[in-house]
Amino acid sequence: MRKAGLTLLRPDWQSPLSPYFGIAAWMLIYDMRTDQKTFERNRLLMGRGVVEVFARHRCTDAVFSNIGPGALEILRAAGIRAWYGPSDVPASQLVDRLKRGELEPANEARSHDHDCTGSHSHRGKLRNYSRRGGERGRSARDQSLSAIARS
Repeated sequence: MRKAGLTLLRPDWQSPLSPYFGIAAWMLIYDMRTDQKTFERNRLLMGRGVVEVFARHRCTDAVFSNIGPGALEILRAAGIRAWYGPSDVPASQLVDRLKRGELEPANEARSHDHDCTGSHSHRGKLRNYSRRGGERGRSARDQSLSAIARS
């Protein structure tokens, strides 16, 4: 383990994980050798973009609370080990748990709002969102996207 990438709600060492991998507002790159913390805003809002940032920083591990099958496949293809972390634990403690080997390996996709372990894919589709009409409902995911767009 050299560097870990975490998907966070805020650019803060005490931030919890985002409930969504691809649309996490922030990413933390943590260098375990130097204790350096780098926060990057997620501008692409898709799993592939998060993996690209982690790969560009040469992350060896990624920690998240949920991930879809497509993003997990891309993460594995990039050679980055995948770990599930509890969503209510601050990033600082998650890094400590990763170092101690206490996190659950992400062997299968797991989603916050539906089962993504099957062969289906929801890539590019957001629930309660219409290209023509915008938001139809105010789910947590929609609120997260709105907050990101406003900042």
